[in-house]
Amino acid sequence: MAERPTPEDPIRPAPVTLAGAQPESPQGQGQTPSGPSAPVLAGLALALGVGGFFLLGQLSPTTPEPRPAPEEEGPAPETGSAGAESPMPSPAPFADVATQAAREAAQSTLRRFLARRTELEDHGAALWAESDLAAITAQAEAGDAAFLAGQLEVALGAYEAALQGAEALWATVPDRQKAQAVEAAARLAENAVAEAEAAYALLQAMAGDNTALRVEAERGLRRAELRPAVLESLARAEIALTNENWTAADTSLMEARGLDGDAPGVATLSETLNRERKRQALEAALKDGYDALNRQDYAGAESAFKTALTLDDGAAAAEEGLALVGTRRLEARLAALRDQAEAARRAGAFGDALTHYEAALSLDGTLAFAQAGRQAMTDRLALAGALEEAERTLGKDPSDAVLRHARETIALASPFLTAEPRLAQQVEALRTRLVAAETPRTVRLESDGKTTVQVLKVRHLGALTDQALALRPGNYVALGSRDGYRDVRVTFTVPLEATPPAIAVVCRDRI
Repeated sequence: MAERPTPEDPIRPAPVTLAGAQPESPQGQGQTPSGPSAPVLAGLALALGVGGFFLLGQLSPTTPEPRPAPEEEGPAPETGSAGAESPMPSPAPFADVATQAAREAAQSTLRRFLARRTELEDHGAALWAESDLAAITAQAEAGDAAFLAGQLEVALGAYEAALQGAEALWATVPDRQKAQAVEAAARLAENAVAEAEAAYALLQAMAGDNTALRVEAERGLRRAELRPAVLESLARAEIALTNENWTAADTSLMEARGLDGDAPGVATLSETLNRERKRQALEAALKDGYDALNRQDYAGAESAFKTALTLDDGAAAAEEGLALVGTRRLEARLAALRDQAEAARRAGAFGDALTHYEAALSLDGTLAFAQAGRQAMTDRLALAGALEEAERTLGKDPSDAVLRHARETIALASPFLTAEPRLAQQVEALRTRLVAAETPRTVRLESDGKTTVQVLKVRHLGALTDQALALRPGNYVALGSRDGYRDVRVTFTVPLEATPPAIAVVCRDRI
């Protein structure tokens, strides 16, 4: 069995085989190494410390080129001749290939570890995992030492352990990034400026090739840098709000939003400012509404209260104001209709008065004044017609119906006499006229004694020459008739006051 190589032996690469075993490397006596010796590599690794394994790939021995065979100067010495030295045996091919495979496996694992460690460093692991990074680096350095000592299996195990540690640490990077982003945002939200800057700086280091995370960290750093100025603007805005100086508060808030609109307090103070402005505008609108209501400017009051509702759709004062506008407007309208009705009534425009009362009842059918007014105007219009009829017929139609109508008209007028002096005078005149119309007057009828006379609808008198007849004032028709003569009709009037003239009824035209 071949012996393990000594530190002085060169490390020769061999073709890779599928053999899994790693035989001991034979000593190659009589060969000159082409690379640095193992003691040199070991000393360099110790001198470089942590960085020793970084140079392992560059410092690994290379395979020496084969020397040309010496020319034969004579016959080959006989094997086993007395006094001749025996040459050292050459490495077994299987052992040489297995050793090279172990060496390449160790180097490949080391390269993967170096790549992952570089990625960890690019993501700031030296800042957030210093001890873990030092531990896996120590494992890799132990692998370097074993490799330089020719303990390839031990080196491979150390490199694999270092790689596993690096991979495990790398697997934590996403969660660490998220946690660090949350931590940085929390510190900034607390206005802990120094802690926020440190947290975002670490997040920036952890970002690596994550562009979005790097942008977030850079934005956080800028926000942290501006936070003192933001806090100063917010303090000025709060003081202005306390003093109800809305303009100054708005100016300061605009400054804060310009610096960092997402900073804590900006939205809250902006909402407070808007709420206070809305409250002030609401109070002004309500005041305008009630002032307009007191001036009986119902349109202005309604507009003001509706404006208040746009500022606060649940404002009870605005709802009450609108309800009050409706009530006051109705009251004013009813009062106006009542005044108009009374004015028309006083002016004798009873039809107009009736129209106003009916308009009032259309708005509120329970109004007592409108109900009474409508009834009074209906009666008054009926009275006006009755008076007109009585005045037209009294003294013209002596019938009982006319006289009865006149008496009923006078009774109908009784409720209005107190309120209407002119009507009282008119009724009194009608009453006097009625008395005259009821008083019969003597009328003298004359004829030739041959003509038969009758007063239509009154009395048949027969033939007469002269007869007195008591008749009520009014229009009458006397009819005369005689055989062989044409009938004669004589229309006459019994006046109310004057003495009636004599009425002649004589048939003179022969047939």
